Amino acid sequence: MITGKAADRTVAVEVAPGGALQELTLEAAALRLEPDELARRILLLTAAASARATASLWHTQDGVEALGLPEPGEAAEETTPDSWRAQ
Repeated sequence: MITGKAADRTVAVEVAPGGALQELTLEAAALRLEPDELARRILLLTAAASARATASLWHTQDGVEALGLPEPGEAAEETTPDSWRAQ
């Protein structure tokens, strides 16, 4: 799980790999915010945590390539199976 927290710790979100929101935590101070500001914070934190969760899918887990995607900096051509190449 990936967690995102507001700088003032009033709002925290937790997302699963892939970005699905799993948990939303609001401190009492968050409830004193204007509704638009509270919504903005929730959306921004969720988007940031989702981006980190999605990026984590690009990296290897225990030596196995997640999703079969190339390592950062690796050219896509280097990962293309020979059977997919034009003959």
